[in-house]
Amino acid sequence: MIALALGLVLTLGVVQIFLGSSQTYRLSDALGKVQENVRFSLGTLQFDARMAGHFGCLIGEPFNNLDQTDAAYDPTIYENGAVIGWDAASTGLGDEFTITTLEASGSAWSNGTGDTIPTDIQGQIIPGTDFLVLSGGQRADVDLDGNPGGDGNTLGTDGNSNIPAGTILTVVASDCSGGDLFQKTNNTNSGGLTKGSGGSPGNVTPVNEKFNGDYDDEAGIYIFSSTAYFIGEGASGEPALFRERLDAGATGAVELAEGVENMQILYGVATGADRAADRYVTAANVTNWDQVVSVRMALLFRTGDRITDEESARAFNLAGTEITTQSDRRSRVVGLSTVGIRNRLE
Repeated sequence: MIALALGLVLTLGVVQIFLGSSQTYRLSDALGKVQENVRFSLGTLQFDARMAGHFGCLIGEPFNNLDQTDAAYDPTIYENGAVIGWDAASTGLGDEFTITTLEASGSAWSNGTGDTIPTDIQGQIIPGTDFLVLSGGQRADVDLDGNPGGDGNTLGTDGNSNIPAGTILTVVASDCSGGDLFQKTNNTNSGGLTKGSGGSPGNVTPVNEKFNGDYDDEAGIYIFSSTAYFIGEGASGEPALFRERLDAGATGAVELAEGVENMQILYGVATGADRAADRYVTAANVTNWDQVVSVRMALLFRTGDRITDEESARAFNLAGTEITTQSDRRSRVVGLSTVGIRNRLE
């Protein structure tokens, strides 16, 4: 009897140690995955926010050749300069928001300039989460042929451009004095960059006229992109951070990181000549997006497994907004980053 009792005590002790070790391992493993998502999500957002509005050394805005009367032309995409965002209802500075659903729905978002949410992402965003659109250019591996006047509506290139038809491009003069925004209409394997007829949104008519500027072989070619970042429902049913290209040729939303439950964004607004942020405000309080010089992003991440013993809901401060979670025994981490928009800072 004594031996059985001692054996039982030892067995219970071993089981207790095993259960504790298993719980610790599950918690550490889940938090490790969350930390990976934090680094990846913030790193991606930081890079795109930092490079928003980048078109090489371009001074000012390029001449817009796109057809602004076409149904596919959205000023929010092609005229926002660098950044534009929307604030979720009841999530302003000092507000308290309780998460009750993680299903994308509704249209309870606004910004200070009254811009319409881009059509492609409507209905995909989870209520109570902010989102933003970042625009800019990536240098294309294309050299012009050195004919400053171009060939009518075509810029000659040194060999095939390898840029697909329908791509939105910006050409920037070698002296940085100006540029042209247009949609390429000739084929991928064609020599030259043509702003002809057709396409969506297409170019303004008459399309057979030359470009607004003269571009020599030192001019830069940039592929234009306008990208939305938002929180939606992922493939597994978990909330996730999504990225979706909105410009011509976009292929739909891409899930970047699972378990991103909420995102709150503030914008650094510069009203003085020194181009430094005077204050940080929500999208609902931005009246001129050209004055935004930095972005502060706070993201709430959660584990996929229910690994804690805590049953009650918890409140987190996300950039001045108190977000109360559901009671689901998940562990959570807040990621916060402030990024200066390089082309707008002194």
